[in-house]
Amino acid sequence: MDFSLSEEQLMLKDSVTKFMAANYSPEQRGEIIKKADGAGHWASFAELGWLTVPFSEAAGGFGGNIVDTCVLMEEFGKVLVVEPYWSSIVLAGQLLARSSNAELSQALLPAIMAGESQASFAWLEAQGEFNLSHVSSTAQQDGDDFILNGEKQLVLNAAADFILLPARSSGSVNSEQGISLFKIDARHPALVREEVALMDGQRAVNIRFNDLRVPASDMLTAEGEAYSLIADVVEEALIALCAEAVGAMEYLYKATAEYANTRKQFGTAIGKFQALQHRMVDMFMATELCRSLLIRAQCSVLDDSSDRQKDIAALKSMVGKYGRKVAEEAVQLHGGMGVSNEMPIGHYLKRLMMIDSYFGNAATQRRNFCELSYA
Repeated sequence: MDFSLSEEQLMLKDSVTKFMAANYSPEQRGEIIKKADGAGHWASFAELGWLTVPFSEAAGGFGGNIVDTCVLMEEFGKVLVVEPYWSSIVLAGQLLARSSNAELSQALLPAIMAGESQASFAWLEAQGEFNLSHVSSTAQQDGDDFILNGEKQLVLNAAADFILLPARSSGSVNSEQGISLFKIDARHPALVREEVALMDGQRAVNIRFNDLRVPASDMLTAEGEAYSLIADVVEEALIALCAEAVGAMEYLYKATAEYANTRKQFGTAIGKFQALQHRMVDMFMATELCRSLLIRAQCSVLDDSSDRQKDIAALKSMVGKYGRKVAEEAVQLHGGMGVSNEMPIGHYLKRLMMIDSYFGNAATQRRNFCELSYA
């Protein structure tokens, strides 16, 4: 079977590579993080058409599939892009694009694809334990409105203009039934915001909301029927996130091999020491293993395979395990310099640790895989 990229995908990959080489050195990335406004190169991303890639042609997008999105994300991973592409486009954007509320989707998507608006998805709660169906935030209907109460933690993209927020309108706290998804203004007066800086340079916000009134017209699905939409979008978003991780892992093993061939000890390059060669080969093999699982997960989505959930769980678990292993080996082989702010290696370790934590770490995903395989 041929897993080669198409001509269009190669052109997309090449455009990202060239742009990042000219505009995303570690120093330039550091300046973007300091500004903390979520802008960075966002306007350039829009001009280049990257913000339209996951959206259908009918919605005004590029009409790309999961492979096209992963091409972008893998290249982003190689330079640790901090702009909120994953949270705003791949997660929140796709929730909107696949919403059954066509009027709301048509009103919001053009600004998102034009780079004029950013979004986020508030999924994490204090006792959620990476369970998507755990929603304790409540939504009570009051005429043509809903009154929301609760809190969400570490909502990515603190600069987002609006937030997609799941709240429970019926059912028990862990039930898949009864979850509704609302669009709320990120600066709504009823929101109490606490902005936090994450260790990988991203900025997030903890939010509390008491008696937040939202019109029913800002609900993305029929009342209580949002879980299946959220689950489907999150599954594909995890594949894209793992593509970013694979890009970061590729950078790490290549940068480590290059360093080992120039750093001398005892009068010779340390890359000539067999023990270190073995460790660098292990880094390469771990990266390629994760790349193979990434391709399998992409195929599962494209083929609508019954093994889709299992393949994604396997991918996320191995990326969590081996992403951290590759990064830690890179730090070790660089020595003390590996964790200094002046060297990019430590920043890749931080990013890979954050990727592992989203929607369930390696241990959680391994448990999910076992439950799906042997239930």
